[in-house]
Amino acid sequence: MYRWCGKSPDKPCSHAVTIQEYIDDSMPKFYMGSLCVNVTTAVTSSGSYVRLWVSFDFHRNAGFYVMQVCVPAILVVCISWVSFWINRDSAPARTSLGILTVLTETQLMTSTNRQLPPVSYVKAIDIFLGTCYLMVVLALGEYALVAYSTKKRNDQMKRWEKKKQRLEKLQREQRLPQPDLIAETSDEFQLAACTCPVEHMATEQPLSLEPEKPRNISRIDFTARIVFPIAFTIFNFVYWLLLLYKAGRLTTQTAEEECSQNP
Repeated sequence: MYRWCGKSPDKPCSHAVTIQEYIDDSMPKFYMGSLCVNVTTAVTSSGSYVRLWVSFDFHRNAGFYVMQVCVPAILVVCISWVSFWINRDSAPARTSLGILTVLTETQLMTSTNRQLPPVSYVKAIDIFLGTCYLMVVLALGEYALVAYSTKKRNDQMKRWEKKKQRLEKLQREQRLPQPDLIAETSDEFQLAACTCPVEHMATEQPLSLEPEKPRNISRIDFTARIVFPIAFTIFNFVYWLLLLYKAGRLTTQTAEEECSQNP
């Protein structure tokens, strides 16, 4: 029979293993989470054996990644939304802003993955940076839709101008000339006979049809100003909530309870 020799007679396992204080200072990327010491019985084909085991729980220090990776990535995504307020006719400004944000997110993803160990599974930071990269790419693609709608708007403006010119021409043609009511003859004045139908003169009105002018501001930009911030806010809320839950920050379970549940 084996047992841990601890300082406390009631709980000998809880004080059997101690950690030096300088451990946290020597590992800047990690900090000590919990220490689990327990005794188990292993059953094999040759019999049952008592085993002593100790588990060290290390947590990655997230403060560095939050300040150096997550916050800049969020700010770059917010900067990409500035293009929604820029005039859609300013193609160089909106295009350069979109390309700059995409390249910045690419640099953040590359530099962050270079510092982390290469693994075959998807990490939480990969999901976050991948979503930020997708947001800036969609912001750049949004301008492609705006440029296409601008081209359609210019075509509508040309058709609107032509239609307006045709209507003005019709209005000028339908303006009836005023007949001479008094015509001088040899010695007398008499009323000139009107050649136009009376009912036609009474009911004839000039054309007042005005074609509808296309909108000057894109509806796509109006929609993007609302949809993009709301979608990114929802993602951040769900992401950080799940991350804290997976890390055990939201649970009230103590280290001793976790240690007792482990095999």
